[in-house]
Amino acid sequence: MSRLLFSAILVLVTCGPAQADGVMALAGSEWGEGQGDGVMVKFEPGNKVWGRLGCNRFTGTYSQNDYTLTFGPLASTRMACPEPQMKTEQRVSAALTATREADISHLKLVLKDGNGTALLTLQRRDFD
Repeated sequence: MSRLLFSAILVLVTCGPAQADGVMALAGSEWGEGQGDGVMVKFEPGNKVWGRLGCNRFTGTYSQNDYTLTFGPLASTRMACPEPQMKTEQRVSAALTATREADISHLKLVLKDGNGTALLTLQRRDFD
C-alpha cells in the first residue's frame, strides 16, 4: 500500500504543472472564460500565447516572472461578428493589453492591471 501511495505522489509531483517558488508556470496550460463563450487563452513553452478573443483568433507572446504577467505584442484576425461577440472581444483584448500581474491557482487565473484591479477571470480547461 505504501509503495502505491509513494508512486501516486511521485506521478503528481513529476507530472503536475511546473512551479517556481510556489508560483505555477503558465506554459502548457489552457484557460477560458466560460463554456462556449469563444474566449480561450493557451500558454505555450517559449513564451508563446494564442487563443480566441470571443470572435477572432489571436497570437503573440507573454512574459511571466512570478506573479508579474504581461502580453504582447499580440496580433489577431479581423472578422466582423455579431455585437455580443464583438463586445466580448473588445473586453478581453483590452484586458490582455492592460495585464501586469496575475493571481494564479491550478483552476483559476485572474488577470490584473498594475493597480491590482481584476480585469478578467479565466478557468482552467486542461486540468483533470
